[in-house]
Amino acid sequence: ASLAYLQQPTNASAGAAIGPPVTVAILDAFGNQTTSTAVVTLAIGTNPSGGTLSGTTPIAAVAGVATFTDLSINKLGTGYTLVASSAGLTGSTSGPFNIVAGSATQLTFSVQPTQTTAGASITPAVKVTALDGIGNVATSFTGNVTVAIGVNPGGGTLSGTKTIAAVAGVATFSTLSIDMSGTGYTLGASASGVSGATSNAFTIKAGTLTQLGFTVPPSAATAGATITPAVKVAGQDAFGNLVTTFTGSVQVVITPGSGTTGATLSGTTTASAVAGVATFSTLSIDKTGLDYKLTASSGVLTSAISPIFAINAGTPTQVTIDQQPTTTVAGTAITPGVTVTARDALGNPVKTFVGNVTVALAVNPGSATLNGTKTVAAVAGTATFGNLSINVAATGYRLAATSSGLTPDTSTAFSITAAAATKLAFTVQPVNTLAGANITPAVQVSAVDNFGNVVTTFAGSVTVAIASGTGTAGAVLSGTLTQPVAGGVASFGDLNINLTGTGYKLAATGAGLTAALPSTAFTIN
Repeated sequence: ASLAYLQQPTNASAGAAIGPPVTVAILDAFGNQTTSTAVVTLAIGTNPSGGTLSGTTPIAAVAGVATFTDLSINKLGTGYTLVASSAGLTGSTSGPFNIVAGSATQLTFSVQPTQTTAGASITPAVKVTALDGIGNVATSFTGNVTVAIGVNPGGGTLSGTKTIAAVAGVATFSTLSIDMSGTGYTLGASASGVSGATSNAFTIKAGTLTQLGFTVPPSAATAGATITPAVKVAGQDAFGNLVTTFTGSVQVVITPGSGTTGATLSGTTTASAVAGVATFSTLSIDKTGLDYKLTASSGVLTSAISPIFAINAGTPTQVTIDQQPTTTVAGTAITPGVTVTARDALGNPVKTFVGNVTVALAVNPGSATLNGTKTVAAVAGTATFGNLSINVAATGYRLAATSSGLTPDTSTAFSITAAAATKLAFTVQPVNTLAGANITPAVQVSAVDNFGNVVTTFAGSVTVAIASGTGTAGAVLSGTLTQPVAGGVASFGDLNINLTGTGYKLAATGAGLTAALPSTAFTIN
């Protein structure tokens, strides 16, 4: 006549078999259990969550009892009921029971990350939920969940609290942010003992324009040549992301204190940004240096300073005398040593040059000889001449420096002075003269150094006499035979000899000096 539950359904996990098995008895009109073998069907009565009943139903009763061993419901809910029915019999509804979540097996992003500004918290807060095997929230899960960047198109860094303990199966991340802009970021979520999850793709966009940055910094170049590739400066937010709406004017200059003093940055040094980027394609610098930097500025934006770059010398085209020759004593090395440097067309030293450089007398007022090593191989672009000397005192010497294929250079004028006086020399010789008459022009004797240069600073006196064994025996040299030296020269204007004769010679002596060689022979008529 009717159906009745012998074993009511009990609370169970979603998707798991309800146990103990539900049993339904077939009763007679007086409530006695029969031995009927009628077919009994179970279905969900009250369905709070839209669940689905799975398992074997209907079931044929055995000795008046239908036993359902594999019933399950897939959705969590409180207050489910089952309805038992069989053809021709009064049905029965079970007592209420609950379906709870099973153990956590996997994670899912229940609130996906959304488009956000670089550095700002992702809003709304990202949520990661633990699910059981059939997708129900595993409310019993309280483990730690960690998020990290998965796909990273902008090379960004994830900041904020990245590990959170789940509450009722849900971990909420309210402080996450990414610093670099990019399209197609994803997050990955992981937790011990469960399968991880990957979020939907999302975008991080640039923030407010605050600064400039070199996106293509200057690279090493030859002096005077265009810096390649073109230098590029971008408008950026505080994290260095390109702000494509920036269209302002940007100026670049050589950073003070870098490079070579007096260097000039040429080309178009001011450019307007296009889609956030200002491009400088004609820049060049005229002087070499290893530590150049450029500074980019635009209005109130924070300026940018480039990395260090080098400007190298071009092809050598000329030589220049850098250490000029100085006034030097005859016969001694010109000090400091003369230096000659190979330079490019802009005057920069070419340190790679190792060719030969030759020096010679360009202007030679003393008809002198240049001594020392006159051809020297350059070292790091410079040839040093450390032992040059000139033997004749004079004013207005100049040196010429040459090297094959390069434009030569001529030095400034310099002088060679006499060395210390060491001897005497007849600089105006006696000539044939009448007996008793003054020898004219006046005989002159000079104090000279070892190279024959008159030593104008010598201040002694000189005495002359007839050289022994010359002229006529008994002849007398008259006049002022001892004269003071003035400007290095003693002049004898009143010398005369009383007796005629041929082959006369004069001798000259002075204190501290080697006596002069006898004069040339002359005749007294």
